[in-house]
Amino acid sequence: MVTIIRDRYVVFRIYTSVTKLEESFLKSTIWRIYQNIYGLFGSSNAGLYFESFDEKEKTGIIRCTHTSLSQLLTVLAYMTELKETEILVRILNVSGTIGKAKKILSIK
Repeated sequence: MVTIIRDRYVVFRIYTSVTKLEESFLKSTIWRIYQNIYGLFGSSNAGLYFESFDEKEKTGIIRCTHTSLSQLLTVLAYMTELKETEILVRILNVSGTIGKAKKILSIK
């Protein structure tokens, strides 16, 4: 039996008092938290890819596999601070296509 791995696109916004967030620091923080919770094997099977991130608007899209969606949402919920600044990550939408995710991102 062939198992099909489907992608999911998580559209999110970060609320913080900082005016600009660095994309590279955000990526490394998400990877670090994911590996701390689920280990190297779990993070390698997640298929995480950062499609886009707007540093001014603090919004972005992360791609993951459909089997690791709940794990990614857990990791984003665990993110409470970046560079000693409190943050709140809000999931705007989860989509099955990148086009729909970009449409949601442009609307909100």
